[in-house]
Amino acid sequence: MILTALLPLNAQNGITLTKGKPVLVYALPKTELCIEIVTETVKQKPGIFYQYSERYLATNQVITEEKTMVRLKSIRVFPRAVADPNRTYTLTPRKLSVLNNICVNPQGILCGINTGIPADQHIEKEIIKEKNSRTIYDNGLLPLGEEFMMAGSSAKLAEGAAKQIYRIRESRMSLLTADVEHLPADGASMKAMLNGMDEQEQQLTELFIGKTTTDIQHKTIVYIPDSTVNQQVVFRISAFNGIVDTDDLSGKPYYISIIPEKIKTQLPGEKEKIEKAAINTVLPARTKIVITDGVNEIYHQTLDIPQLGEIIPLGEGLFVSPKVKVKTDPHTGRLISIE
Repeated sequence: MILTALLPLNAQNGITLTKGKPVLVYALPKTELCIEIVTETVKQKPGIFYQYSERYLATNQVITEEKTMVRLKSIRVFPRAVADPNRTYTLTPRKLSVLNNICVNPQGILCGINTGIPADQHIEKEIIKEKNSRTIYDNGLLPLGEEFMMAGSSAKLAEGAAKQIYRIRESRMSLLTADVEHLPADGASMKAMLNGMDEQEQQLTELFIGKTTTDIQHKTIVYIPDSTVNQQVVFRISAFNGIVDTDDLSGKPYYISIIPEKIKTQLPGEKEKIEKAAINTVLPARTKIVITDGVNEIYHQTLDIPQLGEIIPLGEGLFVSPKVKVKTDPHTGRLISIE
């Protein structure tokens, strides 16, 4: 009952029960790499009259077969701090001890002693709108007159569609040169009419030259850098199926390398007394994150990775004064200040 009453007041301290005794629990951070992969899918579909394009539109630059192609557009990496289960510690509350005022964030990661929980910094991601082309002529009907629709031949239908394209072009030219009896009342009406003509011409032209649809897909994978890695396959992209599993050999591999810098710390001499640790912090390792396609480097960044760094203990002698304040970075575990 007493513990239940204390929990709302000390939620930031991470109080829990171990074998019936209250203890303070805190964890050091561990960095996860959220790799956001943006791919572009290009779908090409031939028009139903592609074989008549050179005959009626005087062009041979047409799509003749259906294709789907997927390519990598961009990669972004966002570090995310989570509690490290291998670096989770407990403290036994003691009367009038300043360590009773340990602060952890909602994930249980150490933030400091006698300090509040710092506001979390969220990385705003750029929103990329997907480009989706709408399907033309869902009902299968063409905007042609009775003469062509009743012909029953593909060549006749293609001829009618081509004539309709030329009529639209002539009407647009007449509007632009003011060679019509009645012009639109204002500029907005004129613009609406021209846009409508452009759209109709594009729809009819696609019946001959084909249609290309471009879609943008986003996928995020989580990679945990627990050790030094050299050219490890982190994902694959198939030209037909997009992002596939790392063991799917139909996809082109992309590799990640994790290269931490060596940390040099001054250790105590043999005759020096090593003080008992009160709490632990981290000296994170400056780590290069490199992603390549095997030949070209497509991403490079240097981050502080706590799980690849060294644990730095703070001795009990630092916490004699009840007013001492210790601040640590909940994202990297690094000691920021002691006041």
